[in-house]
Amino acid sequence: MKTKRTRSSFRSMNSERRLESIFLFVTGKCNAKCAMCFYANDMAKKERDLTFEEIRKISETAGEINKLWVSGGEPTLREDLPEILEMFYRNNQIKDVNMPTNGLKPDRVIEWVKRFRINCPDCSINVSISLDGFGDTHDTQRGVPGNFYKAADTIRKISEHFKDDGKVLLNVATVITKYNIDQINDFMMWMYGRFHLSTHTIEAARGVTREDGVKALDESTLRRIQDEAAPIYRAYAKRMVSNTSGLRKPITKFFYIGIIRALYDIRASNIDQPTPWGMDCTAGETTLVIDYDGRFRSCELREPLGNVKDYDCDVQQIMQSEAMKQEIEAIGHGYKANCWCTHGCFITSSLTFNPRKMIKKVYKGYREVNKLDKPIDFGEDNMSKMEEHYHLDREKLRLLGIIRN
Repeated sequence: MKTKRTRSSFRSMNSERRLESIFLFVTGKCNAKCAMCFYANDMAKKERDLTFEEIRKISETAGEINKLWVSGGEPTLREDLPEILEMFYRNNQIKDVNMPTNGLKPDRVIEWVKRFRINCPDCSINVSISLDGFGDTHDTQRGVPGNFYKAADTIRKISEHFKDDGKVLLNVATVITKYNIDQINDFMMWMYGRFHLSTHTIEAARGVTREDGVKALDESTLRRIQDEAAPIYRAYAKRMVSNTSGLRKPITKFFYIGIIRALYDIRASNIDQPTPWGMDCTAGETTLVIDYDGRFRSCELREPLGNVKDYDCDVQQIMQSEAMKQEIEAIGHGYKANCWCTHGCFITSSLTFNPRKMIKKVYKGYREVNKLDKPIDFGEDNMSKMEEHYHLDREKLRLLGIIRN
């Protein structure tokens, strides 16, 4: 997939701290039972989802924002999600949408992304497919038999439909748990070799998980996994700039590689215990999290501060409320609350509002990844060996168009 732009991810650099990202949980419904879900207890309350009218008020009062992070539940179960995205595009001039999905509804995802690109032509959309490992490993972790092949089909269809569209980014998100920790590097190699992804992120399970004991990471293990993945990220960087030229090419590679490494370094430092990021956390200043039932927070990992319905769904009132002011004071840019975490969305959001420290971290990360580079075998023979080793159904992969020989 072509990547024609680099600016939108960094539009906030050097700007005054203001609301930049809204994390909107559009539904509490889900069609999976993920072992590592941090939101299972919230969804179990079975409160009603915010209505379209309530979300309309949120959008109309939010002002201009850069990013809308959709979440859930499973976002594709919200029937009016296309209308919600289009509304934020019109009202809030959003530059980027992040839409995660478990990939169980491939045709719906394709239809909605097509519609989004027609009706929101100046906005990028990052479709992030959850895929945690090979075959049964993924199905076990997500609690849905057959999920692996459906998600793989979703990835292939998105890649084929939008391969020439630089504003449709295709990401795979893998959460590391006890189920997949021993196959992460092979899985990342296979995903690169078989699919034309924009990137592949690895996540640490966070919060209180649905299944006890599913977390499997410590700092040294995560750093080892990250070091092993470094050459794969260099490969993604080369793929990303394959259709660019001039200064844009090295600049894009620099930021892509450096930011991923900086993010992963911070994440590894916080696996075992809270460790200062080396920059301010801007949760509550630049971010607003709205749960599916209207509760709002500064960060997904912090306690709710109230309900948007008590503020007539007025975002300006919420951001200026005593509850939010006290929350920002309590966090103290992370230092006061000592609530440093591994949450990539909030780390990257904070990075853009700490530009000097960001550049230092990005430069350091870029140099580290370059030193870790080594040849990676993405050839057909190696892909086939991994499929046999991990007991994938190669005939099914052929029928899905993933294996083409």
